[in-house]
Amino acid sequence: MTEPAALTFDDLAAESAVLGIYRQVFAVLAREANGMVDDAASVAADEAILRAFAGAGPAGMSVEQVVLACAGLPADRVRRRFEVLRSYRAVTRVNERPHEMFYQATFAPYVMLLFLRRLSQTGGQAELHRMLSMARLALDDAGTTPAVVREQLAEMTTVFRLLSNPIMQLAKSATVESLQAQAQPLLGNSDLLDKARVFHNAAADRWPELLPECTQLRMALAAYRDSLNTAAGRLLAHAGRTRALGLLPTERWRTFARESSTADLAQALDGLLFDAPEPLFTVDDMLEAVEEGLQADAGRVPPPRPRTDEEPPPAEMDTDPQLRQLALRAEELLAGRAEATVAELLAEAGDWPAGRRVLSDLTAIHLRDEIPYGLTWGDGWQVDPTSSRTWVSEGWFHRS
Repeated sequence: MTEPAALTFDDLAAESAVLGIYRQVFAVLAREANGMVDDAASVAADEAILRAFAGAGPAGMSVEQVVLACAGLPADRVRRRFEVLRSYRAVTRVNERPHEMFYQATFAPYVMLLFLRRLSQTGGQAELHRMLSMARLALDDAGTTPAVVREQLAEMTTVFRLLSNPIMQLAKSATVESLQAQAQPLLGNSDLLDKARVFHNAAADRWPELLPECTQLRMALAAYRDSLNTAAGRLLAHAGRTRALGLLPTERWRTFARESSTADLAQALDGLLFDAPEPLFTVDDMLEAVEEGLQADAGRVPPPRPRTDEEPPPAEMDTDPQLRQLALRAEELLAGRAEATVAELLAEAGDWPAGRRVLSDLTAIHLRDEIPYGLTWGDGWQVDPTSSRTWVSEGWFHRS
């Protein structure tokens, strides 16, 4: 853990979760209320002290060496936490003799801190899986007695009831934010229910006299399943169909993507509308291409000359140099053809910088009603991942 002043909001939330589990786990060991660790700084000092001992080797460390190794923490806090660890024998003397200055740490406290951190991240699901696996192995052992299995059934019943009650309360009356933060790590837990059901069935088959305890476990599993379904339903209703992907663990989605068939993957995406593939150019590139196509060197326009009644009025193309230039460009693109597809014109252009100039010219020509050329677009497109133009919309450039 780190100093609270150096924490980001997400880091502080994670460490607060560890501290919350710390309080819950050790509540049964507290002598009285408010008699245990209640701040993340103390837990950070404990971790720093244990890490310092781990790096010191078998020779151990003195108190002053521990304080020096934990230079990032206040010295008085390190000394205070050192005395607490020593009083509970988490830190012991290297040799039990008078005036011994060197100490060594036991591994159990650090393992417990790692356990608490994992418990805050996974909600205890991994530990429940291990507990059920060990109970199942004990059930298969020929030397296991009904009394042992009865005790395990009672423990499982208590665990699942303690899990289901707060989740159901959160699902019914808490805010969605509280439900996401506290209940979501426990969702998508069908494997745990399946293991508990297998243990229940095996115990009932081997010892029919344990049916009352098996019934209690079955009721606790049903309550846990109902609470999960209620919580998931509320989260789904709040998130919507396309934003509820966080209800399952990430690995579950990866497994589904790796092992599913094409039909299953298509069915999972049925009903979702996707935009067309993004082209390999930005909006700024398109605007620049259009501006380049519209640029033309008009030169100096001669002043109007008086005309007699016998002279025909000049054509509009003769008075608009840009219009004449667009008409010449249209004939150059058609190259004697009455019609050409946009895909053909882009392929003739070559690379994409030249192709985007062709697109800008086609757009500029199409927008001028004074010349007999047009651009028509269809609904389909051509896809070629190997080309510089990964997709081209269906379109035709033609004479009107």
